[in-house]
Amino acid sequence: MKGRRKFLLGSLGLLAAGGTGLWFGKNLILRKVLTSWHDNTAISQTPAPAFDGDCVLTTESTEGPFFVRSEIRKDIREDRAGKEMTLRLKFANVADCRPVEGATVEIWHCDAEGRYSGYPEELARDAFGSGVFLFQNIKDGHITPKNEKRYLRGAQMTDAEGVCEFTTIVPGWYEGRCPHIHMKVFAGGKDLFTRPLFFDETFTTRTFSTFEPYKAHGDSPYTRKNDVVIAESPNGLTGLVLDPVWSDTGPIVASAKFGLQLT
Repeated sequence: MKGRRKFLLGSLGLLAAGGTGLWFGKNLILRKVLTSWHDNTAISQTPAPAFDGDCVLTTESTEGPFFVRSEIRKDIREDRAGKEMTLRLKFANVADCRPVEGATVEIWHCDAEGRYSGYPEELARDAFGSGVFLFQNIKDGHITPKNEKRYLRGAQMTDAEGVCEFTTIVPGWYEGRCPHIHMKVFAGGKDLFTRPLFFDETFTTRTFSTFEPYKAHGDSPYTRKNDVVIAESPNGLTGLVLDPVWSDTGPIVASAKFGLQLT
């Protein structure tokens, strides 16, 4: 992994030294580097389990640098355009398979055009600029927000069945990353659990070719096999893969169940 990191940083430096003449067409040079840079080993990603069935411990994973504590709200879209999605999440205690009631679940993700609230929006389609921004601002794995925008961020409390639900949109993609949703769970006053949610790539390809504003940027060149963060994660980044229920006219519905270890 160290070799890969040095290679990526070296590529960024080479492009910077070459000036704007090399930097054209939505970062085609660096995108080519990133999309061809991946492990040949299998990546540990499993389909999201349905609500029924046994409860199994769900492993944790990376938080990412753009986490910001969010207000309690079900509809997190604000003014963001995109295909509406209902995200239903259920949590059970692996010790006894009982629902986890009263946990705070937070989610955050980029908009249809790859922009994160709280951070410079122009970086979504600028791989080189994003790399420089991360290098200059990240500290202890996190970056302090640069503005007050908070679209596509929100928190919900789990009910007596261990379920919470969000109204959002299907996330788009940005340079270096395949489409994903971040999730954190707080319970008993503790930061209990962190997990990314990915998507079946057949689903995202169909979404990005069917609806605006996704169509303006086309299908994601990044998949779970060439995603930069997955490639840099020890032993491969673990994450559940959502396979949402499709709808042309209504909200798309995605569901997942998680097993938590509370003590």
